[in-house]
Amino acid sequence: SAIMWVGRRSGPSVECTRVIPCTDEQRQVARRFAEKGFFNLGLPSSDDFCKSSALQNVDLIHLHNAHGHYLSMTSVANLARRAPLVWTLHDFFALTGGCAFPGDCDRWLSQCGSCPQLGQYPLVTKYDRTRRMQSIKRSTLCDLPTTIVTPSQHLARAVQRSRVFRNADLRTIPYGVDTNLFHPGRSHARRLLGLGQDDPIILVVAQGLDDPRKGIGYAVRAIADVDALNLVVLLLGAGGGHELIGSLGAHQVKPFGYVTDRVALARCYAAADLLVFTSLAENFPCVVQEAMACGTPVLAFDIDGVREQIESDRTGFLVPARDVNSLTQAARALLKDRERLAEVGWAARRHAEAHWTVNVFLDRHEQLFRDLITRRKRCATEVDGASDIGRSDRATALTT
Repeated sequence: SAIMWVGRRSGPSVECTRVIPCTDEQRQVARRFAEKGFFNLGLPSSDDFCKSSALQNVDLIHLHNAHGHYLSMTSVANLARRAPLVWTLHDFFALTGGCAFPGDCDRWLSQCGSCPQLGQYPLVTKYDRTRRMQSIKRSTLCDLPTTIVTPSQHLARAVQRSRVFRNADLRTIPYGVDTNLFHPGRSHARRLLGLGQDDPIILVVAQGLDDPRKGIGYAVRAIADVDALNLVVLLLGAGGGHELIGSLGAHQVKPFGYVTDRVALARCYAAADLLVFTSLAENFPCVVQEAMACGTPVLAFDIDGVREQIESDRTGFLVPARDVNSLTQAARALLKDRERLAEVGWAARRHAEAHWTVNVFLDRHEQLFRDLITRRKRCATEVDGASDIGRSDRATALTT
């Protein structure tokens, strides 16, 4: 059995989910630290929880994102002492002075400071403490007995290059995608969405359409110049939708907003001829996996993480990052060759079925967990045996 401890709960209640106890006074302390630039420090609720009886009899602890202002970096050592610790990194936060994706900045490799992302989440402050924060992470985390899991080889290489996790056991396990939910079915999906069966359809998806890292402006500029007849653009994501619609020229735009219903999301993927994905920095984006599982080819910027998912011209298409002209030309040519799109779409679907199913994802984690728990029990047995020998020797010495 498993219990999932979270900093805050949103959405439908799940029986196995618990919220880490935190008083109003403790929240105020955390906010004051964050306002001064000390993120994920000074969280009394975190220290109390990591030392509490709630973790007394656990066999393994699996940590995920830590930058939601609920877990102190200095508390992680307490977790590692309680049980084998697995930490899945979904971004660079643990390696940097505070940013989640450093992009073109390489200061995190030596010493953070004068951060160009100050004021952006998660560094929502006017105080630049990034050098100090990274120093605390390095001194706190470098020698912990931890297993680090990264979804991408790109992030794994970053862990190896950083000076944070010096003694960690490093594994790469790509995310899983529900290939039963995300599956091909273009005609059915278009009928349910009220879309024309023969119209060319481009999909643009981002959690935040106005997030600079997602590069949606590049997609909009490219699509506006695509001269496909009756082109329909499905726009999914929060923020900035109205401005983008006005920039897409004469094309028909259908804004769906931020879609939380996974069935509806899968339907949008399946309905499209092409997903245009213009992120500038990623780990191993689920959007690409979900589109490919639906048999929808992805036209993306050639960036780290994404190039691990797409074999260009076989399971998708890659163009140089920020190159709007190449993006436009590729989209225009692909929409004129629907047979080519279908061929690549099926290759993408086969790749998802072979490498990214939920069962493959769970099996790899289960094997990792079993190995770590077995190793811990073996070490405990050896220690107990050595203690018994020691006690026997001492007893003999006393009796003689």
